[in-house]
Amino acid sequence: MFSRDLVTRNIVSPYGLAMISYTFFLFACIIPPSIYSHYMMEPDLMFLDPATILFYTLCVGAFAAGVYLVGWVYPSCYVDRKFETRIPPTLFLLAPLILAVTAAALTGFYLIEHYPIIMLSLLAQQGQDVKDTVAFEVSGHLALIPLVLIGVTWWAFGNYSYLGFQGWRKRLVTFSLVVAVISVVAFSTLTLNRSLLMLAVCGLAILYVIPRTAHKQIGLGFVFRSGVTIAVCIFLLFLGFSFLRGTASWDDQVYAFLGYTVASYNRLAAVVNGDLHYPFAGRGIYLSGFVAHSHILPFSSLMNSPDPLDVWTSEFDAVSRAGLDSRLIWSGAFGYIFSDLGWFSVPFVFGYGMLYGVVWNWMKQGKVLGIVLYPCFGFCTLFWIGSNYLLDQPLEVLSVVAIVLSIYEFLLVKRPGKSMRLVNALNRP
Repeated sequence: MFSRDLVTRNIVSPYGLAMISYTFFLFACIIPPSIYSHYMMEPDLMFLDPATILFYTLCVGAFAAGVYLVGWVYPSCYVDRKFETRIPPTLFLLAPLILAVTAAALTGFYLIEHYPIIMLSLLAQQGQDVKDTVAFEVSGHLALIPLVLIGVTWWAFGNYSYLGFQGWRKRLVTFSLVVAVISVVAFSTLTLNRSLLMLAVCGLAILYVIPRTAHKQIGLGFVFRSGVTIAVCIFLLFLGFSFLRGTASWDDQVYAFLGYTVASYNRLAAVVNGDLHYPFAGRGIYLSGFVAHSHILPFSSLMNSPDPLDVWTSEFDAVSRAGLDSRLIWSGAFGYIFSDLGWFSVPFVFGYGMLYGVVWNWMKQGKVLGIVLYPCFGFCTLFWIGSNYLLDQPLEVLSVVAIVLSIYEFLLVKRPGKSMRLVNALNRP
């Protein structure tokens, strides 16, 4: 009974999400080399590799310790938000959402108008041309708009159940949230950006589950069904995007799926064992894309950071020199951190955990900063398999969105506050 409750109440906490990522890492490390090498056409360096398993385990332990330290110093319980607005609740919720959807739609039309090859390439199943054509255009200033939409959608979804919508108002708000999600899906499809779509969907799933875990409204059956559903959806997502990129055969589909998942742990093994060296390693640029290439603050000029395109292209050459498939460059979040800090990555990840602990407390307390930022933090934990995504552009943009929405609530909420009913389910790990 105790172990079951421990799992259900922490499934979307930093501890639970970290354990999901850790479990998948261990699974990747026991895939038989014959199977991995057959599909990936490269040596399997991660199979039961002691150094890789030790390093990843230490990082996960340090992360959990950092989260626990913050929870121990600043304990908090889950709090239901209760507030009244100075304007009609429907307008209060829909005004930012409609503005964000409109901005995203205009951005999508801009892309189609200035890059007509997008639609032609997608219809011809040559989606890789889309990635090559608009990748850095969208990763620049145009990427700010869909991230703003995602942050506003999370905020609206997080407040949806607390404003007591009824009748046509409830249907209108629900319809608007659906349109917002469809807008994110459409933009992600236009640019073939899996990460953007997974960020939005995972964030919504986390916001849906959190209050239900707090009020003990889910059990192991719900957790199992949800896990299977999410796994199937992610697999279908990869199949669909690979199909749009022109991948048709089964072997190519498996290659694409493994290439964006377990292959990163193979590169992590190469980094940890000294076989893979990134040319710009040791300069701190892999620790935080936000600091190295910020669109808002002038960190990059102060640090004299190299051009993002140069950093990105250098990774392909580095992977090729390591004897691995050069088309796949991710070494996982911990791999990129290791390339800058080596085994000193462990205390750095401990600091990661402390940051998670702070944002997790904000989430439980119903603060706007927590509602907007924690879904991103939660996704980044699941995305340890990819890049060091946390201290990157999404966090920069979503932090600005969270601050703006906090000011918005400060101006338009009559009695900002919380109910006295505290739920102890999320108080401890």
